Amino acid sequence: MNLIQNKIFSHNIEFKDNFEFFIFKKCFFKFSEIKNKVFIDCNFVDIDFGGTDLINCKFINCNFSNCELFHSNFKNCLFENVNASNFDLRAGILDKNNFINCNFFNSCFRGSKILENNFNFFILSNCDIKNIIFEKNTYQNATYKFCNLFKSKFLNEELSNLQLKNCNTFLSMFEESFGYHNLELDKFHIIV
Repeated sequence: MNLIQNKIFSHNIEFKDNFEFFIFKKCFFKFSEIKNKVFIDCNFVDIDFGGTDLINCKFINCNFSNCELFHSNFKNCLFENVNASNFDLRAGILDKNNFINCNFFNSCFRGSKILENNFNFFILSNCDIKNIIFEKNTYQNATYKFCNLFKSKFLNEELSNLQLKNCNTFLSMFEESFGYHNLELDKFHIIV
């Protein structure tokens, strides 16, 4: 494993290579754009990705821990066999990404938009997903458990392959969505 620690990679620096078997620790990627990069068997620990756009990137067999992702945007990325814990993606955008065999836990997505993603064998545990807009996502064997979905909106979602287990769905809204009848919902949810 190669270690990159305490480095500042901000304001649109360009990586020339892809990364395999790297540990990024306490690095600063804030206000950057990372495009067309592949990260294989990499660990990201105490990283600040705030305000960063990650486009057409691949994360395979990677781990994220204690990462700041405020206002970060992920578009057309692949996440395969990724584990993530204690990260904070507030007011971010996940758009047209593929998540395959991923496990995210003890993290925050509050106020983000999650649009047209594919979730296959995806588990989200003990996460703050309040005030999220979920729109036109595809779920295949996806589970959210012990998550707070307070005032989240599901727009144009097909939810028959999503499971909610012990989640707070108080005032969650389901608009032009179907398949939600099989979900474990709080009695105070809104159907439009």
